[in-house]
Formats: sequence, C-alpha cells, structure tokens
Amino acid sequence: MKKFFKAIGIILLLIIIVAGIFIATYQPKKYSDFGVYANLRSFTIGLMQQYKLTERPITQEFKDFSMELAFPYSKLFGASYLGIPLASYESNRITAATISQFEVPPKSGYCRDFTFNLRPRFEFKAPIIHIDFMKPSPGLPGLCSMDFFDVDPETINLETFFGPDLEGVKKAMELVGKYQRTVEQGRGKITKYLDPWKTKYRMELQEPVTEDEAVRKQYYETVGKAFKLSLTAYMKSLYRLQPDPGYAKRHEEKTRAFVQALYDKDFAVNMGKKIFKDKFKKFWMDGFWNVQIDMKEK
Repeated sequence: MKKFFKAIGIILLLIIIVAGIFIATYQPKKYSDFGVYANLRSFTIGLMQQYKLTERPITQEFKDFSMELAFPYSKLFGASYLGIPLASYESNRITAATISQFEVPPKSGYCRDFTFNLRPRFEFKAPIIHIDFMKPSPGLPGLCSMDFFDVDPETINLETFFGPDLEGVKKAMELVGKYQRTVEQGRGKITKYLDPWKTKYRMELQEPVTEDEAVRKQYYETVGKAFKLSLTAYMKSLYRLQPDPGYAKRHEEKTRAFVQALYDKDFAVNMGKKIFKDKFKKFWMDGFWNVQIDMKEK
C-alpha cells in the first residue's frame, strides 16, 4: 500500500512540475489581422477629422499609457506589459467617439483587438454604435460584435434615423452574412442582458477556424468593409438630425440604465476591472461613456 501511495505521490509531483513548466513557458499564438486593424484606426480617425470632431483630453492622457499585467493576465496576453493606444473625439453632436486597442507589448504594433464606441449627445435621437473586433485568444475563436444599440426603442427608430443611408447598413449586413454566429455557436449567450437594446442590424461574427490564411484574410477584410459602411452611414445620419433639447433628459436616463447594465453584468467589463484596477474608471467610464452611474461594487 505504501508503494502505491508513493507512486501516486510521484505521479502528482510530475504533473505539478509539467504544469509549472507549461505555465512558465506558455505563449499564446499570435494571429495576423492583415493590416486591417491599423487601416480601421486610420479610417476612423480620418472620418472624425472629416466631420471636424476635436480630440478629447483623455487621448493625450493615454497616448503612451501602459500597464503591468499580473498573473494570469500576463499569460493570457503573452506579455508582462500591455499598451492601450486610446484615441477619443467629440463634437456638438457626439459626447465621445473612442478607439481603444490592446497592444502587446506596448509600442510593438501588435494589437489584439480593435474597439470603437460612439455615444451621441443626449439631445439627438440616435443609437450608440459599438464594435469589438477580436483576434482568437486561448480557448476562443476570433469574434466580432457590432451593433447600433438603441437605448430607447420606443422613441428612437433606426429606419427613421438612417433614412436613405439604411442601404449602407443593409449592404454591410449582406457582406458578413456567412460569418454570422449561430445560436449553436453561442450567439447571444453571454450578452442576454443586452437583449432589450440589441437591434436587427446586429453583427455577431465568428472567424473561420482554419489554417488557410487566404480565408482568414477575406474574413478580416470583409468585416473591415462592413464597419466602414456602417460607420459612414451612421455619421451621415447623425449629422442630418436636428437636436431636440426636450428629449435630452429622457435620453440620459435611458443611457444610464444601459451603461449600468454593462458595468454590472458585462464579462469584459468585469475582467477590465481586475486588469485596470484603479485606472478602470478613467479608461472605461471617462474614455467611452462620460455619464454618471453607480460604480459601487455590489
């Protein structure tokens, strides 16, 4: 019996040693985005400049921002430091139009994602546009979600908002049709709490799982085209709108409810709280939303 337990002990020790070596040497695979992320950043900034948006002060605060990653995030990202090349803009119609990326390591040019979020000012009956375009990560395929979140469906009608530019959105939807994630693949599973604000123009996409780089390149470039069509249609539509000061209070209340739900229930937000710690409020609340909610931990 003693020999049996001794053998078990040796096996467990070997397992621990092997696991320790694996953890110590593990590096997540790097995936090419074929220049699409850099192109989308350039395109988006160019569009902001075309509509004469001004750079928000937070852009300079995060210009050279980097942070040290603790375990296990250092292993998930494959680096001890993470760069956050954030850029945020505003105008008399837009409170915050913000690009954020995770650059691993800082100044390397290798970004794990492309995220863009635009919140209109409250006196405009317009949706929020959001895209989170991610490369594959350990255990997950590459995913992209893009939507025109409607915080007040009773008042904000997307067909009315887009008007003649709705065709651009429909064209974008057609482009990515074959990449739309199915329910069997997990569509909407971790974002069910957002169902009241999701729209029929939602893109929830999954990157083809393949070693064929031509197929992967087509996916990235197609999603890039869809985003450009969608953002162009959105900006044209927003800049046609007339302000409605009497609507601002209702819009603010509805937006607060939406952002509160994100803060309380979103998986990525909860992970961000752990990674950013005391910097999270500045990065997420000030960088993307610029609205007051209850940020006390429950």
